[in-house]
Amino acid sequence: MCWKFFLLPVEVKREAVLARQRPEINSKLKDVTVAILGAGGLGSNVAMMLARLGIGRLILYDYDVVEASNLNRQNYGVRDIGKKKVERTKAHLQEMLPYVEVEARDRYVDGGELERLYDEADIVIEAFDGVESKVLAYDYFCEREKPYICTTGVAGIHGKLRRKDLNNIYVVGDFHGENRNDCYMPKVMAIAAMECRVVLELIDQEEDIHG
Repeated sequence: MCWKFFLLPVEVKREAVLARQRPEINSKLKDVTVAILGAGGLGSNVAMMLARLGIGRLILYDYDVVEASNLNRQNYGVRDIGKKKVERTKAHLQEMLPYVEVEARDRYVDGGELERLYDEADIVIEAFDGVESKVLAYDYFCEREKPYICTTGVAGIHGKLRRKDLNNIYVVGDFHGENRNDCYMPKVMAIAAMECRVVLELIDQEEDIHG
């Protein structure tokens, strides 16, 4: 029957999706692996933006499930509630952009995991909720050379967003306190976009992100 034709998936090539970006940038992006530590408000949206940019491979970390209270700012829908964040993020990305390689790791990130991912990822993005995990990862990358992008001060409505570059560490946010009960989509998305912009700048500047 003719109507079945419209149910068939449309094959869209990477080059067509990225046609409004510079070819030389697209070529570099394809060879980059980014690890995202957390798949919540920041991480799920960072993953979406990086996939749309054309990053070749994403490694997603989180061990949590989607809750109703996540839907105001995280890249999930009602049907995702109760399901693993990394698995749902991977599914959403591959549905939108099937050329993106996504690895979902449903696990807690400790010191040992940081050691394992260090050799795999060219750039690491922090998107943790917990302060303890933020401090652990920050201290780990302070003693190394690989680019590490992290945040501070995501909560609240007000606060001027800034960025500080400290050797291989790139910090974005309003540099005020954190409050998980005071989170709003515009600010979360703005900070997620700032993290992605650092990734794009690093690649455009042809820095030695492959270590």
